[in-house]
Amino acid sequence: MMVVAHRGSSGSAPENTMAAFRAAAAAGADMIELDVRFSAECVCVVIHDRTLRRTTNGRGRVHAQTLAHLRSLDAGSWFSRRHSGEHIPTLAEVLRELPVSIGLDIEVKTDGDRRSLHLRASALARTIDQHGGHRQIIVSSFDHRFLTILARHAPNLAIGILVQPLRDITRRPSRIARRAGAIAVFCSRRIIRHRMVDDAHLHGISIGVYCVDTPAQLAKLQRYGVDMIFTNHPETILPCLG
Repeated sequence: MMVVAHRGSSGSAPENTMAAFRAAAAAGADMIELDVRFSAECVCVVIHDRTLRRTTNGRGRVHAQTLAHLRSLDAGSWFSRRHSGEHIPTLAEVLRELPVSIGLDIEVKTDGDRRSLHLRASALARTIDQHGGHRQIIVSSFDHRFLTILARHAPNLAIGILVQPLRDITRRPSRIARRAGAIAVFCSRRIIRHRMVDDAHLHGISIGVYCVDTPAQLAKLQRYGVDMIFTNHPETILPCLG
């Protein structure tokens, strides 16, 4: 079972910052999950929300801000005074600075940004091609159309489908994955079922579950036989796996 640090070690450091990613690496996570949006210049930046208010000292929508402005913001003080001065990383920065032994699940957020999906897919594919090296990378999204378009720009990229509870709950994981050429399906621990795991494995598809933050939650997912778990607390979950 692979342990994926959700937005880095987001339980102990501000999510989607280099501090959280370094903490995840130090804890021994197999992979790090991070969120990507696009600046006004269509540069890949690492932030979850469509707006800046929750995790920075800025305001406004991410896609309307220049890269220079985004980089000037404090993305750590909201979490703790100790992390003041943390900035919003670019995806290129993360790819350059993290050890290549740590895989990345790059979750692309497309909501709230009306620019062409082709434009954004091209920017992401170019960034990964230039800076990804030999690292294990999966690109995932709730926007399945974006993933289909991305596959045309970068046919060798591994794709992971995120299951939207209301939209996809009645559909088989294998069918969802097949339409986008995905190798993995990710879903919430609240909707995981044995039949979903069985269907995915029958068709050679990995299945991952988020967010698994306690030993009891981990034990349940071990019984289900899932392949990956996403956790905000890799430092807590990893010792439970021995």
